[in-house]
Amino acid sequence: MLETRELCKTYKPKKGVPVTAVDHVSLRFPEKGMVFLLGKSGSGKSTLLNLLGGLDQYDGGEIIIKGISSKDFSQQRFDSYRNTYVGFIFQEYNVLEEFSVGANIALALELQGKKATDEELNRILTTVDLTGFGSRKPNELSGGQKQRVAIARALVKNPEIIMADEPTGALDSATGRQVLDTLKKLSAEKLVIIVSHDREYAEAYADRIIELADGKVIRDVEVDQTAADSEEKQLRFRQTSIEIPADYHLTEEDRIRINEYLDKLKSGASIMLPSNARRFAETDQSKIPAQDGSKFYLIKSRLPLGSAFKIGCSSLKHKRFRLVMTILLSVVAFTLFSLVDTFGSFDIINSSTDSIIDSGQNYLSINRKARAGSEKNPYYTTTGQHFTDEQIKQVSEDLGIPMVGIFCPVAGNLKFTSQYDTDYKFSEEGTPLNYSHFCGFAEISEQMLKDMDYKLVAGSLPADGKNEIAISRVLCDTFVKAGYLAPDKIVDESPMAIGMDGMPPEGFDGMNPGTAAADTERIKPEYEKIASEQDMIGKEIRLLNTNYTVTGVVDTKMDMSRYQKLTESTEGISRAEQVVRYLLLSEFRTDTNYSLSGCAMVGKNIIGGLAEQQPKIYHIADGDLTLSNQDSANEVEAWIHGYFSQITKAELLKSENVIWVDGAKTSLADNEIIVPFSNLYYNSNNSTDNTEALFTQYQTGMKKLDAEAAKTLVDKIKSLNPVLYRWGVDPESVYWKDTSIIDSSDLKIVGFFAPGSNYDDVIGLSESMFERYLYGSEGIYDSAIGAMPGDRAGVRRAVAYCYQEGVTDPEYMYEINSAEALEIDMIGDALKDIAKVFFWIGVGFAIFASLLMANFITTSIHYKRQEIGILRAIGSRSADVFRSFFSESCVIAMINFALSCAGCITAVRVINYFIREEGILITVLHFGARQVILLIAVSLAVAALASFFPVMRIASKKPIDAIRDK
Repeated sequence: MLETRELCKTYKPKKGVPVTAVDHVSLRFPEKGMVFLLGKSGSGKSTLLNLLGGLDQYDGGEIIIKGISSKDFSQQRFDSYRNTYVGFIFQEYNVLEEFSVGANIALALELQGKKATDEELNRILTTVDLTGFGSRKPNELSGGQKQRVAIARALVKNPEIIMADEPTGALDSATGRQVLDTLKKLSAEKLVIIVSHDREYAEAYADRIIELADGKVIRDVEVDQTAADSEEKQLRFRQTSIEIPADYHLTEEDRIRINEYLDKLKSGASIMLPSNARRFAETDQSKIPAQDGSKFYLIKSRLPLGSAFKIGCSSLKHKRFRLVMTILLSVVAFTLFSLVDTFGSFDIINSSTDSIIDSGQNYLSINRKARAGSEKNPYYTTTGQHFTDEQIKQVSEDLGIPMVGIFCPVAGNLKFTSQYDTDYKFSEEGTPLNYSHFCGFAEISEQMLKDMDYKLVAGSLPADGKNEIAISRVLCDTFVKAGYLAPDKIVDESPMAIGMDGMPPEGFDGMNPGTAAADTERIKPEYEKIASEQDMIGKEIRLLNTNYTVTGVVDTKMDMSRYQKLTESTEGISRAEQVVRYLLLSEFRTDTNYSLSGCAMVGKNIIGGLAEQQPKIYHIADGDLTLSNQDSANEVEAWIHGYFSQITKAELLKSENVIWVDGAKTSLADNEIIVPFSNLYYNSNNSTDNTEALFTQYQTGMKKLDAEAAKTLVDKIKSLNPVLYRWGVDPESVYWKDTSIIDSSDLKIVGFFAPGSNYDDVIGLSESMFERYLYGSEGIYDSAIGAMPGDRAGVRRAVAYCYQEGVTDPEYMYEINSAEALEIDMIGDALKDIAKVFFWIGVGFAIFASLLMANFITTSIHYKRQEIGILRAIGSRSADVFRSFFSESCVIAMINFALSCAGCITAVRVINYFIREEGILITVLHFGARQVILLIAVSLAVAALASFFPVMRIASKKPIDAIRDK
């Protein structure tokens, strides 16, 4: 069963002389029987037992187990060897105090993967005379009862070898004899190896006695049953006892000898009555059969999760202050880690969604963005991008939200500043919060207002096809505060603002183009008082040379109170307050320019007609066209210079908008262009005639520019060879590049856009040149607007749609027109840039938490070292030990997780609250599924790491060292 060959073990202290505890010991043990290892202290008997049980590591030789050498065994294989074949009984009992008697016994069986039934436990308890003690804790037992528990724990897994180290050393003689009697019974079927210093017990119980001194076997004897039967029966006087053979009758001579023995002993003696007389003879090991290894197998232990959890958590009741401090500091670290992650994991879609919801945004307004630039440096721009009716219909279907377009004319403006008192001070020191223009026209309906939860507070909605409008309550407030002036009472002092014909007002003398009449003082109109929204019903507002009757006032739920900070003085404010004011102003302008609050709301069949009246003007792709000959400006009388971001072609022009030089054209050649008259400049230093006076009159609209005058001007500049350039984006870089479009020798100016014709930033090109530089769509709507969905899923779907989530390099995207989106776009890139820094900060917090946890687990392991040794002795592997302390770490980790979640949620809400209290609409931080998953993962990872390294260190120790708390 068990054999040693030249087994050696030497202890090498850090200081002092090495000690050889086992010195070339070769022994062969039988499969059953009781073997005593005798010797004085330091003889090596306990070391030999520990080597045989795999609790200690030998230095030389080998141990043969069922015919298999353990020379190359790892510590884990020795653990499995003990779990499979060995049951240990210790002098100090070494039962687990947190477990009941039954649980202590069941643990050994469970390590073998077997189920410990009540029947099995009761049978074992009966065997060791502990019936009914299963539910008791070890601290309720006597020493003898604890030792019997240890025996039961060794027996329950039915081991082939029982190893006992001084099993009676801590017991009285009567209890010790009971323990040995139990072991003697077991030796009939098992190999029982007992370390003892009590020779009397050895001679009374042993089937074989191996005596050691200085690490060597000095005596190896076994019971000689034949000699014992033939030996003359007589009294045997031991050190403290008298052995009386069976069937022996005392004589008078025996009485005298006993009295003399007692007189010498001067104390009482025990009487031993062996069943048979015992004699020992030299052990013949050759008669002990060797095994071939065919019956060798190992059972890997697996500590049940419940037991591991119980062992691990038992440490939590110790070092409570350290535990509380560990949890407190870890929670701070984890909370900061997750809080940092909320910054580092900034997601523009989720942030936009939450910001819109938290702000109570009730409308969705979007612009169309197209992909531009090069493949290497792409970007998205709204320049020239307009919605068609079909595109708005498609967006409505995609989002499930009825959308309408907002039409803003390309030419002309929608200001109504001439119809209220501009001298009224809307703000004493800060930014005035009044409306001065409409952002566009939008065709609305009762259903749309209902979807947006808007209400008509005065009048009615405009009729379809009529020049009627509804205005917002906040826009109406401008007239309530500053009064109202009817269109027919407007006195316009600017000749350039009059009509489309370029004619000056009646009575203008051409001498002072800033006044309506020379030497006439300005007379302030008398403005009508508007007391309420109802007073605006029926009033007319002039837009695009057309009077629109106000039929209704709509409450668009725009909260003007949040912008009151803008009306305050900016003197002495901090930089942070400047940022907040800037964001508030951006928010106000966004609501003004992209929502129904700033719209002229009309009925159906209005916008189409307005669009037809507008010039057909389109944007240039990636840059501007530049026309110039100003390098020679100091030498000439007139020159031309201009930057053009918009283009058109002859086919799209109305005859009244162009002054042709050599006759009207229906199409242009590639070298022919039409330019605004306003791009001509005059140098008075080189004037030779009255050109300056005529030039001034043409520019200011005091005289019409006719074909003859246009031709004269062309003659003055044609010799200067103006050149048309394009300032565009280099496909290989983000830098601007100057390239010539039309050579100066070929360039011909064939016409001028008439003054006042709203073509000031436009250049007319040929069909092919127009197509080459056309950028944008042929839609008429600058933006689209509809009701914001009422649920988070709907809002997120709308936001994700606008950002084209899941689409790689989409051709088109949509820009959300809201203060929230604007502010998020402003900070989004900054947050992404510092996300990496936040990541490493978070890693630092996680490491700090790991160190805290590891420190606590190390302390816990130090406290539990002996229990770890006990577990290892009964067959558990280092993995089982890790499972125990990982359970402890997990409990702490889950406490940390729960508290950290609560802490992070609170911190996120507080930070977001204070950000919004400052007037910023965005919800920057989000605590969601990502942070929950991350906290769980990091908590468990920290628990695993915090457990692994301390456990690895203790697991590397020999089990006997752990038991002895070394």
